[in-house]
Amino acid sequence: MDLEDIAKHYEKMSDSQFINLITTRGSGLRLEVYDLIKKEIKKRNLNPKLFDSIEVQNKEFSIEEIEYYAELLRNLPCTECGSTHQKLNGTIIYTVKSFILFSINNTECFIACPQCLNKKNNKAMLSTSLLGWWGFPSGFFKTPVYIYRNYKVKKENKWNIPNNALLSFTLENIGKIQAYKDNKEKLIKIINS
Repeated sequence: MDLEDIAKHYEKMSDSQFINLITTRGSGLRLEVYDLIKKEIKKRNLNPKLFDSIEVQNKEFSIEEIEYYAELLRNLPCTECGSTHQKLNGTIIYTVKSFILFSINNTECFIACPQCLNKKNNKAMLSTSLLGWWGFPSGFFKTPVYIYRNYKVKKENKWNIPNNALLSFTLENIGKIQAYKDNKEKLIKIINS
């Protein structure tokens, strides 16, 4: 696409579509597009800090930098129970549900306080234990694997530092986190999505 086509494409977007685009899919953009984005932000009278999310998405991070962004999320209240007594962390929820001839496998990242993370992992292990076996052949093989994976990631839920699930989530959403790092409500929406 040439720059004129890109500019026309941006103009057709709503504010929310444009913000979503630059905060989630800004990596790998050509340098010439940066000026178009700056102009569009200014023309729409949007927060100029939104452009920072583009720069963040096109940067290589040290682990310390990723941990800095993860700490912004860790200090939020738990989206499940509202608690602020423990720092948030992340987990991956693995589930299998089988229906005789087929099985549905699901893997989902979840951010909450350690107590709520444990509840989610326990619930996933229970539902997988009860509903995962019945599909042939994949349910029979995946059920013990997914139960073990839930058990294994559950050990990281109470880490005093950002765990692997939270660091991965942070890196994946770093553009959004940068754009809204001063807005607690928006950060809560990010971890809920």
